[in-house]
Amino acid sequence: MLGSAAGEASLQLVSFVNQPAGRGASVPDARISAHFAYWFETKTARDALRADQIDEHLKCLNPAATGERLFIVTPDPVKPSLLDRLNDPRVVWFNFRSLHDAVDAVLSDASAFVSEHARFLLREFQALLVDDGLVDNDDVVVVAAGGAYREYLEHGVYICQPNRAFRRGLTHLGFYADGAIQREVPAILLHADSVPFTAKEAEERSARGGVDARVADAIVAFLSSGRRTEGNDYGVFVLSNRDDPGTVVLESVVVNDTVAASGRPWAWTMGQRYTSLARLSRPGVTKTSDLLA
Repeated sequence: MLGSAAGEASLQLVSFVNQPAGRGASVPDARISAHFAYWFETKTARDALRADQIDEHLKCLNPAATGERLFIVTPDPVKPSLLDRLNDPRVVWFNFRSLHDAVDAVLSDASAFVSEHARFLLREFQALLVDDGLVDNDDVVVVAAGGAYREYLEHGVYICQPNRAFRRGLTHLGFYADGAIQREVPAILLHADSVPFTAKEAEERSARGGVDARVADAIVAFLSSGRRTEGNDYGVFVLSNRDDPGTVVLESVVVNDTVAASGRPWAWTMGQRYTSLARLSRPGVTKTSDLLA
């Protein structure tokens, strides 16, 4: 499976040889041997590799050894450019998508025996990779908006329940309202899991300035309007404003055309759903079914 993910079919952990040449007249019937050292560096965020860290890892490898590798596993869709300068065949990069596909290859191989227990664990491993957002390149979360879309247009923020689970690696947030994904897809400037909506919190964040000042402004605005309860905690996304260069404005709203098995219309999302900025911003995308192509 490791060889499949890394694209190195020649990887061999254990060597089996029949009638190997021994010493002198010795010819044993068989030999099983192993000599390798595999080192791993794993990142769960895109563009997280550091050149100095990789250089230090390479010092662990024996230059004279042929059975040593430094495997680098990241969620990046393409090989990080900093690895190109190494030009070292012992450094092998692959992403979590390749690892996910390697599991599929192993489990679909009729000639390979995989126990039911191992099969279950491998499928659970795949599910974990998907749940953590490591397999795909979805970088946009689209939230069921309702009044939240209007709040974004007015204040440049998205407020939700505290400690709500979101995938890692998100760069933008979209709004699903009135049966369509709205045109504005702002960049995520800050995501605070739990912010107490109090005058003290607003004062402290205002003093820090920058993006924290925008959180402070949101606290003041939402408490004064009565749209949030003082003393409660909320999750806060600070987003790029509609006219900010970081906000992607789609050609048109993306109208939901999802239907249930019965043929009845069905909401595209009733909480949050993930897609990619590349798919959303493709020319001609006008329906949610276009995002599946």
